Amino acid sequence: MRRWAGVGGLAALLGLGLGSLVPRRWPVSRDVACPIAVYLVGGVIHSDLILPRRNTHFDWSQVLPLPSEPTYLSFGFGEQKFYMDAPGPLWQRWPDGLRALLWANPAIVYVNPVSHPPSQAQCIGLQPEQYQRLVQYIHSSFRRDSQGRVISLGRGYQPTGQFFQAEATYSLLFTCNHWTAEGLDQVGVPMPWLPLFTASLLWHSRNGCPCPHTTSS
Repeated sequence: MRRWAGVGGLAALLGLGLGSLVPRRWPVSRDVACPIAVYLVGGVIHSDLILPRRNTHFDWSQVLPLPSEPTYLSFGFGEQKFYMDAPGPLWQRWPDGLRALLWANPAIVYVNPVSHPPSQAQCIGLQPEQYQRLVQYIHSSFRRDSQGRVISLGRGYQPTGQFFQAEATYSLLFTCNHWTAEGLDQVGVPMPWLPLFTASLLWHSRNGCPCPHTTSS
């Protein structure tokens, strides 16, 4: 019995590994012009997308209450209670983390002003139509009230940024990395079949369109 359990465990690990390595789509042509830069950033298990606050294609202040004038906005998806409760070391918060993964829970979109992308961020080039689809994907991630306005939940314990009610629910089958990978996959950026870890998203995204090093388009 133990032998079969070990074989099953090994098969599961191999499946997870292959799911992280196999792309949903193959690398894009390097001959395509991609004048708009967006950024992918994150830690081991959480990822964010960084977009221009405003360009010729979209102005986020049209739909979000933004008190300042940041150059960029960071968008991240997460489980509501885990991200809005008092912060602390993960070894103390593991019950909340386990609950977030094992049940379908209310989710948030966290929007944070960013003066410039961090040095470790992965820059991704997009064509204008790709960028507009990514904006639409993020735009549709916000739950809205009866007047069509996004639902702000405040800052929680965060010093900057705001939490907003998300349309989707958070679970093991749809985590922050699933949300990020789904958005990038919809606009043609290579993503893994199984987006469990941020590293796999970063690795596959390097096969997308080269970074133009500008967001002025």
